[in-house]
This record gives sequence, structure tokens and C-alpha cells, in this order.
Amino acid sequence: MKHIVRRYRYWLILVVVILNACTGVAVKEPVAGGKAAYEARAVEISAIHDWSLVAKISLDDGDDGGSGKLQWDVSGDSANLDFHGAMGRGAWHLRIDSDAAVLSEASGETQTANSVNDLIQRRIGWPLPVDALQWWVRGLAAPGAVDEEQFDSSGLLTHLEQFGWSIKINRYKTFAGLDLPVRLDARRDEFRVKLAIGRWHIGSEAR
Repeated sequence: MKHIVRRYRYWLILVVVILNACTGVAVKEPVAGGKAAYEARAVEISAIHDWSLVAKISLDDGDDGGSGKLQWDVSGDSANLDFHGAMGRGAWHLRIDSDAAVLSEASGETQTANSVNDLIQRRIGWPLPVDALQWWVRGLAAPGAVDEEQFDSSGLLTHLEQFGWSIKINRYKTFAGLDLPVRLDARRDEFRVKLAIGRWHIGSEAR
């Protein structure tokens, strides 16, 4: 009797395999709930045009590095970034708007460029992708091609490969009802940027 049951199961499996091959219908993997939740969250976060954060920033190019404090304030198309002690280069201020980026030193010296990334590279000697970082720091992929992305079950971005950078978001906390990153580690070749965010202000709370 057991022999007959085993033979029946064998033929049943064989028939199912043949039918699938004949119809050409592939078995679909279930859609990950994390991706759908991420997309809904991205719409909500992207709609917030005023935000600010205070963080400890660590920069390393493989030979030289250092840490300091970052104050980042965004209002619409304008942004102000204040660096204190990053890479051991003292205090400096970066203002970005839709037309140009202006970097001001504590000494009073200023530099201007159309590209904020070019201006930053001149200042620290290597490419820090500020235009993409403003998305990554909010737990979002920047506009453009994405090589890889991973989410947790609630839709929070945990790992991203974009523009040659590997970004890991190790921790989130809730601010103003939103889950926002507080630990971010971005690497490209020998270059590394780490952020430990101590405070977020969102919307009307932003300075």
C-alpha cells in the first residue's frame, strides 16, 4: 500500500512539472512588503521641504581623517551646512541654493562653484556627494540609478548601493512621528563618511 502511495505522489509531481513547462507559467516570488512600505514612506518624506539635523561627522580618505560636528539646515531649495573640526580643518560654512554653492572659511575667505560636490572636493580633497547625501541621510535613495537596496519589514532602508557608494543605515529613531536615521556609514573605495545624528527637526520644528 505504501508503495502505491509513493508511486502516486511521484506521478502527481511529474504531471505538475510537465504542465508548468507546457504552459510556460513561472512561479512568481511574493512581492516584498518592505519595498511597498518604503515607497509610501519615500512619498511622505520627500514632501517635507524643511528639516534640520545635528550630527557628529567622521571623514576618512584612507590616509587622513578626522571627526567634527555638523549642523545641516534645509529650507526648500536652500541649505546651510556648518562644519566644526571635520578633517581637522577648523570651522567652515557651506551654503547651497538653486544657482550656486558658496563655501565660507572662519578666516573670511570664500569660494563659489556651480556644483556643491566640486566645491567640497576642493575643500577636503576628495569627493563627498552632498547632493546624494541629503537623500541618504533621510533614509531614501537619491534620484538616479540604484544598484542595490535592502529594506526591513517595515520599509526602512537598511542598505543601498548607489553612484559607486555603499551605504548602511544601522539605526533609526522616531522624530515628529517619523522614523529617521541616526547612524549612517557610507563608503566608496578608500573614502568613508560616518554620521551619528543626535537630533532631527522636521517641518515647522526646523530652524
